[in-house]
Amino acid sequence: MVSEVGNQLAELTSRLVQIDSVNPPGDVTKVVEFIKNWLSERGFSSSIYEYVKGKPNLIARVGKGKPVIILNGHTDVVPPGDLSKWTYPPFSGRIIEGKVYGRGSTDMKGGVAVIMMVFAELGPLIEKKGTGSLVFSATADEEVGGHAGVEALVKDNVLAGDAAIVAEPTGFDKYCIAEKGLSQVKLIARGRPAHGSLPLLGDNAIMKLIKAIEKAQDTVNEINRGIKLPQDLIEAINNSSRVYLEGALRSGLKLSEDDFRHTIGSVSFNPGVIKGGSKVNMVPDYAELELDMRVPPGVSPSNVIDKLRNTLSGLAEVKVLDTSEPNYTPSSERIIQLIREGIGKQGAEAKPIIMTGATDGRYLRLKGIPTVIYGPGELTLAHTYDEYVTVKDLVNTYNTIKYTVEKYLGLRQ
Repeated sequence: MVSEVGNQLAELTSRLVQIDSVNPPGDVTKVVEFIKNWLSERGFSSSIYEYVKGKPNLIARVGKGKPVIILNGHTDVVPPGDLSKWTYPPFSGRIIEGKVYGRGSTDMKGGVAVIMMVFAELGPLIEKKGTGSLVFSATADEEVGGHAGVEALVKDNVLAGDAAIVAEPTGFDKYCIAEKGLSQVKLIARGRPAHGSLPLLGDNAIMKLIKAIEKAQDTVNEINRGIKLPQDLIEAINNSSRVYLEGALRSGLKLSEDDFRHTIGSVSFNPGVIKGGSKVNMVPDYAELELDMRVPPGVSPSNVIDKLRNTLSGLAEVKVLDTSEPNYTPSSERIIQLIREGIGKQGAEAKPIIMTGATDGRYLRLKGIPTVIYGPGELTLAHTYDEYVTVKDLVNTYNTIKYTVEKYLGLRQ
């Protein structure tokens, strides 16, 4: 039997899913208009900050003074892909047997619905009691880096507080305390052209690039042998390994917890795009590779890049494409402890995890704001066909976040 709160959360999630906010192009105007009107109907005013046309960010606040707790969720979603592979249309928001289906249901319109309802439920009490402030932020651009969203808001000091909850999907009994950083580079090899029948007259850039890739991997392996992970993250890495393994086994892959434990706790190495040459009977004088590396806490992305430059000197140039620092919130922070308590109130064992990718939480953490990633939906369902979020997850994460805010702002003893 679904509770009234469950029905409301499912319906709100469905309404959000039905509003196409695919990124690219990332136009979230319509979904932000819906959220603004929804809040207005319940007596809350909000402000819009638009750094890039078509990518508005909405901020609503209640209460006054400190402490300030931020609830954050992004409104953009990834493209649906091949429409024929969806059982139900990706923007239908169908509610069937306790699940809300559609693109963004898990990542992360279910999470946005949860924090909208928490904000609306607690807002009047916070205004009346004056025990601090609650900020609701529905932000743009996360699926392509968050530069026109949370990053810009944090830089402008529009989004600031003493703690934050980002309602990305973790599942109701798990919470994310850390994210790996990013080192994305382009390796460029240059050679000398010649006729393909006389390769000795040229200098083959593709062959040089192949050697550079092998040397780059050896360098990353050497870095990984010397990594010392923060002790605070060992439990999170172990839990994450189990989560990712479950998804892998469902897909028929024969992997182990140790495989994932190694990948999560080390610098990953993924050559993603390779280009080179112009004609089969020419010695190529140019070749390039775009390399994606994810960096765990305890490792500096810039140090990884510097070591690659030293190793590949004379063989390939190393051009930086994008970087971000690994980041985590210590388990001793109050926001973490309250989330754990809230999960326990739902009758579950709270499990910390680490994300291999990045969320908008990195911008908040790097600003010094203790941040926890916690919301409805499973990590392994994000960006998939037939994406869904369960009503049970919506309700349990709503209860946990509501409890956390109440305790943090002194509304509950």
